[in-house]
Amino acid sequence: MYLLTLLSLIGAAVCRTLDTIVEESHADRYVLPKNILPSFYDVILYLDPDNEAYFEGSVDIRIIPQTDTNEIVLQAMEMQINAADIEVFNEFQPTNNLYSSHTLASDDTHLLKIQLSETIPAARVHTLRFKQFRGQYATNMFGIYVSTYTNAAGQTEKLITSQLQPTFARRAFPCFDEPFFKARFRTTIYARPTYNVVESNMPLRPNDDLKKPDVQGWVKHEFQDTPLMSTYLLAYLVSNFQSVSNEANPIYSVPFKVWSRPGTQATAAFALEFGQQNMVELEKYTEFKYDVPKLDKAAVPDFAAGAMENWGLVIYREVALLVTDGVTTTATRQNVGRIICHENVHQWFGNEVSPVSWTYTWLNEGFANFFENFATDLVKPDWRMMDQFVLALQNVLQSDAVLSVNPMTHPVYSPSEIIGTFNAVAYQKSGSVIRMMQHFLTPEVFRKGLAIYIKKHSREAVVPSQLYSALQQALDESDHTIPFQIIDVMSRWAYQGGFPVLTVTRSAAAANSITVAQERYLTDNKLTSPDRWHVPINWVLSTNPDFSDTKPQAWVRPTFPALSFDIPGLTQADWYILNKQQTGYYRVNYENSNWLALAGALDTDHSVIHVLNRANLLDDAFNLARNGRLNYQIALSLSRYLVKEKDYIPWGAINPSFTYLDSVLSGSSIYSLFQQYVRQLTAPLYEELGFIAADGEEHVTPYHRNIILDLNCRYGNAECTSTAQSLLEGFKNNPEQPLNPDIQNLVYCAGLRGGSVENFDFLWERYLSSQDHSEQSILLNALGCTSNAERRSFYMQQVISDTSPVREQDRHTILVSVTNASPESTEAALDFVIENFAAIQPRVQGLTGTTNILNAFARRLTTQEHSSKIDELSSRHQSILTAGELASIAGIRENIAASITWNTDNAAIVEDWLQDNYGNGGGDDDIGSGEEPDDEDNGSPALLSGFVILISFVVTVFNH
Repeated sequence: MYLLTLLSLIGAAVCRTLDTIVEESHADRYVLPKNILPSFYDVILYLDPDNEAYFEGSVDIRIIPQTDTNEIVLQAMEMQINAADIEVFNEFQPTNNLYSSHTLASDDTHLLKIQLSETIPAARVHTLRFKQFRGQYATNMFGIYVSTYTNAAGQTEKLITSQLQPTFARRAFPCFDEPFFKARFRTTIYARPTYNVVESNMPLRPNDDLKKPDVQGWVKHEFQDTPLMSTYLLAYLVSNFQSVSNEANPIYSVPFKVWSRPGTQATAAFALEFGQQNMVELEKYTEFKYDVPKLDKAAVPDFAAGAMENWGLVIYREVALLVTDGVTTTATRQNVGRIICHENVHQWFGNEVSPVSWTYTWLNEGFANFFENFATDLVKPDWRMMDQFVLALQNVLQSDAVLSVNPMTHPVYSPSEIIGTFNAVAYQKSGSVIRMMQHFLTPEVFRKGLAIYIKKHSREAVVPSQLYSALQQALDESDHTIPFQIIDVMSRWAYQGGFPVLTVTRSAAAANSITVAQERYLTDNKLTSPDRWHVPINWVLSTNPDFSDTKPQAWVRPTFPALSFDIPGLTQADWYILNKQQTGYYRVNYENSNWLALAGALDTDHSVIHVLNRANLLDDAFNLARNGRLNYQIALSLSRYLVKEKDYIPWGAINPSFTYLDSVLSGSSIYSLFQQYVRQLTAPLYEELGFIAADGEEHVTPYHRNIILDLNCRYGNAECTSTAQSLLEGFKNNPEQPLNPDIQNLVYCAGLRGGSVENFDFLWERYLSSQDHSEQSILLNALGCTSNAERRSFYMQQVISDTSPVREQDRHTILVSVTNASPESTEAALDFVIENFAAIQPRVQGLTGTTNILNAFARRLTTQEHSSKIDELSSRHQSILTAGELASIAGIRENIAASITWNTDNAAIVEDWLQDNYGNGGGDDDIGSGEEPDDEDNGSPALLSGFVILISFVVTVFNH
């Protein structure tokens, strides 16, 4: 026995050593050596939108060797560089060119290796000069690229812009293109006289400080030197845009402009006002001034990401920056505010302080994700962004519940791996863990720690331990304590994928204590993991339902045995809840008696429980039931209280669970009963919210209305479908009187589900004629709802057609909308992707296009047949799948396996509950008949009353 154990340990050690060797070898292939550091770049670019064949430029790079060396290694991509144009010299011997030879890799390392004729000594400053190079405009919007739009006269206009994050500055000029290599940049752009708006990160130099010669046929634009910064933050814009600015009425002290196509300046008003207000709040919070002399924001027609935080020149998609009253939906307006805030946050988290490598992408994106909500809330508290954050947290718990998911800190080296790390883990999960950290440190300690972090590491590239050290300093200087060092707590959250589920039980009926065990939560319950975490916990008792103080009252240690925690007064409480306001990034499962008591409390007076915990209970209960940890009858019974729930957040929490049940129950004998169950729960809100928005509605009410109307129109409420179709007919007859933007998607979908070719063609023509990206976004999402096979096929072909009018950045939306429309459409989309993946991949925007498509399948595919099709997708296209796509496919497989298990373990339980409650007329409703439902049909039938009595009895016996 001991011999086997010893051999096992030796084997594990050998495997880890081999893994380390392989990883180091892989890193050496891509990562630049640190023996030479750049300190200054003098970049000249000749950019002409009318010459799409190439651009030209030159660059001088001041370099400081850290060791004696005879080789310089940097990066260049898709670039012509001649030997005669390369020089290496020092300031004392500027005519002594030390260049000997060079090689430029043709693979994805992009390494440009320059051999020197002699060794240059450490600390001796040299200049690496490329007197001329020729670059290629990017065709996938990564690098410097040409974009187009149609002007008011119907003519095509061109512009040049850029997206250099994460590994595409090397596509603009030869450089040390990793976040670690910070330097100052002097940029000069020569543009044609026909393009009068030329922008970069810094303001133009004053006329008495110009340094570059004039060139005939070109207009020279010399910009001031940047602060110390990483290459990926550089940006360029050559256009005929127009702007609005804060010059006449500054809210914020820094010159602030919003650039966009001529004629769209009115739509930039929101960005101008909100962007300034948000910067004011962020400066207050961080106690650190934004330190670039201007802040420009530019809305470009073609852009791969939502936006990019380039220092001083932030570039956005139009739909992410411009707001058109009467056209832009509430959701899009909120998204514009959120994205503006996200990019503003990056001016500190990413620009001032950068990660040393993309292995730590979460140090940028996690903080931007958290603060895009928190700091938007500082400006727009009525938007309830931090309440809505819980729904985003719940959403990422779904994708983080697979064994194959990457952790927050995830070593990446190749461009494909680096792009793959810009995923839900780096954004939503990391933001959720950061929110948890804010609460277990307390908000003020957290804020002070971040202020220390930014001030101490300004203009530096860091690793997470330096963040933890700053937070620890703030904690040690406060009167708040936690029983562990922050680095010990956070290392497990950062280096382990997934999250824990806590199983909580009362120690005994007469004991004032609970027992808590943790393990990694995985959707596929046949899989296991040894991962454990330091988990902060707090609790609320029914005798004092105060959810306000979110500091931890105890910690679950990363040990395997269950731990006991004393809770004074527990024996007097009917129920208890852990994880106040779902501030912790984990799930909680209780003993059945506590779940039953919570169901009773919700039915009696749900307002006693905090709205975020009501959302938390619903999300946890249905996912724990899906996972086999909780009987589905308890989760379904818990949901019965929703007939009285009028707040959006719990409905936002339950909606994904309804979607999942829809996927696994569609086509079954009880599908109609499931639809009836949902219609009954939504009946009061359907009557209250209707299709017409009321004056003075809460900001989130349009989201709430869409959930309720969507469920009713999809699940057989004839009145809902009829009203939606009537509204669409009215719009078709009078297009000059558009519908309320917030219900357009729903109305359009209702008109397309019947298979009407006429409706599809009308909306498609509307898309083709629209110049507003907000309206185009609504239409693209809605058109996928068609049930007409021929029109659906036509629509999907727009993803790969060379003549498609849909911009590349938007094409993935087509397949996502089709996938989400119906089970039949899901099958059509899956077959299309399997057949055409090689054509799809280069035609959707490269950062997340294909992974967005694959992730939509992860939520919809549930059967063995689906599993076989995913195997076919993988095998047919294995040679071209990226790291991010492979990770998405692994997640799909785990989710399908879990759904197959679901059918075996849960289908009968759900069927029994629906039959008991809605079969044989038990829950019959007449929603949509035009009659008021009877009192016994208002969501609280006699069966539920009996159930609550049973709860009370069980709890009484257990407690006393």
